Amino acid sequence: MVQIRVMTDDRERGERVVEILLPLLEACTALQAGEPTRLTHRGGGLRLVLDVQPADGVTGVRVEREDVPARPPRAPRRRALPRGGG
Repeated sequence: MVQIRVMTDDRERGERVVEILLPLLEACTALQAGEPTRLTHRGGGLRLVLDVQPADGVTGVRVEREDVPARPPRAPRRRALPRGGG
């Protein structure tokens, strides 16, 4: 069994990491993630465990960024015209 564990004494920071991590795992076609299990933490921090395994039949992963807009293609630079001689 493979597990991802998020453990910290700073609950807010841990929750923020989990908010980022879970959508990434859900979107990943190469992994299958189980439901997160929250464990008790006496100091008020965060302990979370998540079972993860490779997805069947996946041979590679392709990642595309959606947070950065694509740049439009640049027009080729043109040389200035020579000065007229007249």
